[in-house]
Amino acid sequence: MPYPPMTPAKYLRRSLPTLVLLLVALVTGCGSADQQGSAGGPLNGPDYADAGSGKECIPEKEGGSVTFGEDELHNYGSKAVVIDKVTLKKASGLHLVEAVIVPTSTAFIGLSTGYPPVPEARSGPGIHWAHRREALGATVAPQPDNTKVANNLVLHLQVTAASGVHMAGVLVHYHVGDSDYVWHNVLGLTVETKKKSC
Repeated sequence: MPYPPMTPAKYLRRSLPTLVLLLVALVTGCGSADQQGSAGGPLNGPDYADAGSGKECIPEKEGGSVTFGEDELHNYGSKAVVIDKVTLKKASGLHLVEAVIVPTSTAFIGLSTGYPPVPEARSGPGIHWAHRREALGATVAPQPDNTKVANNLVLHLQVTAASGVHMAGVLVHYHVGDSDYVWHNVLGLTVETKKKSC
């Protein structure tokens, strides 16, 4: 027996739940890809699972700056990666002013008060501060395990609070072709604003 023709109102009532579910799935899927990306990208090396396992502390007053340069971006993949964004994870009282990549061969810039880093850190053996480049939009080429030049990620952080200043770590959002990824570092940071030492 043929079914009676479905009016537009009946069709809409039957289709609306399906359309809503589809829309939610699309929005959720797109949102998570844009904001998070996959964690299994080519910048994730052997220590990737150790994120948050260490923490640094440095004294600095509100309004001051901190140099955070203890991380390397190493491309373990076979294609170049492009950095889209650098953010601070669970940060309080810290503002990211600038993120640069410094080619180094013997040491990293490290952690210090003030920015730019002290002259001794900028001019140390194997540190090529003059050849730094903005992290945003930078391309990191594939690197062999025995590469002689490292990509030292160096952040200029400004202290914006008088107490409770910290971050859980650093996130680097990047892509390879049409695939989005997120890299995270191992070290977090606490800034002691009340005392001259941690």
